[in-house]
Amino acid sequence: MFKKILIQNGLTRDMGDFIKSSFGNIIEWYDFTIYGLFALQIAKSFFPNDNRLISLILIFATFAIGFLARPLGSLIFGILGDNYGKSYAVNLSIWLMAIPTMLIGVLPSYQQIGILAPVLLVVLRICQGISAGGQFSGLITIAVEKYSSNRSLLVSLVYSISVIGCFAASLIGYLSITIINLFTPESLFIKSLIWRVPFVLSIVLFYFYHKMVPHIEKELVAEKISFKFTDIMKEQPSRFFCMLVLSLSTGMIYYTLFTYLVTYMQLHAGLSKQMAFFVMNGILAISVILYPTFGYLANNSINRVQVAQRYCLCLLVAGVLFNLHVLNPYYGLMSIVLMVIFFCAVTSYTTSYFAEVFAKKYRMTACSLSFNGGMSIAGCAPLLAELFSSQSRFGLSYFIVIISCFMFATLLALRKIMKPRIVLVSHNAK
Repeated sequence: MFKKILIQNGLTRDMGDFIKSSFGNIIEWYDFTIYGLFALQIAKSFFPNDNRLISLILIFATFAIGFLARPLGSLIFGILGDNYGKSYAVNLSIWLMAIPTMLIGVLPSYQQIGILAPVLLVVLRICQGISAGGQFSGLITIAVEKYSSNRSLLVSLVYSISVIGCFAASLIGYLSITIINLFTPESLFIKSLIWRVPFVLSIVLFYFYHKMVPHIEKELVAEKISFKFTDIMKEQPSRFFCMLVLSLSTGMIYYTLFTYLVTYMQLHAGLSKQMAFFVMNGILAISVILYPTFGYLANNSINRVQVAQRYCLCLLVAGVLFNLHVLNPYYGLMSIVLMVIFFCAVTSYTTSYFAEVFAKKYRMTACSLSFNGGMSIAGCAPLLAELFSSQSRFGLSYFIVIISCFMFATLLALRKIMKPRIVLVSHNAK
């Protein structure tokens, strides 16, 4: 049925290359997700401290440091993409993500090499952050430029494929915990190595990606256009900052729901590690289906921003309803599912705008800088969420509601920016 929908919407065989290229995002999102999912265990290895909260804050701070490197990566890979081809930049960034991830899996602990262990961890996280700056935004630009009539569906498919990476990380984490507990329930040493298994196995994903996606050489663009970053600030400053804040708000919600939530369920909801991963697997499986579904609906929507605003309001309400988890855990689970549904809808309806709103001559650079600039700050979400949660049992709900309000305000600004285009499209439809 889905294949029939693709054919009806004019998606031809050459788009298979786009889908294959987007599989690199599985590696990126897998790598970033396993770090967040195993935050408690990694903290014990690299930041040992009698105070568990301090260790956790340090490990989430290291998580955020990787994101701070994303603007540098976006600048590097944005320039490469605008000059040597988007596909080349995307594939090159995969290498820089896969190698540091595997190295984290075999990195000696604090007990073995002392302060050098957290220092090396930070360096590897920075390498991952630089890599992450060149992938997702590059695929957004490719979708908008080459497949404009199906841009929302394609970007949503990229999201869906990316979430498969998160799902793979959560599933492998769950299986690692289950198998090790089953065969070596008494071995504390073996249990301390559980978190390393998914990191080392990431090299398997990279191998399959390398075999599946053909090596892409540099391709000089037909016409090189010289521009400076200041050109973006002079010509389209309001669009740049609007998309920057949209990336920040959506990124914070994403890393709260799909990364921090596992830690929250263990520390504040009383769930076991195994059950927390099981719940996360279910949430991610739902997301894989939701993204292309909402993407298909967005393709047939004239005013995507207005629809996204409505879903954002629903997300805000679901965030408020999360407070009910103190009365009954099932209410909390239901509100989480609702938040995931509405968040997938918002991102499916709006993500393609990261490339659409910018001029073609610097589209990938502007898209990369705005998207990754926001994401660089969004990496602080797990840290801030834990600080909120440790202060109040309603803290996580407050945090989600605050970010949702920022997201809604940004969508109002985006709607104003896109209004002339919406009017033109509506007129042509008549």
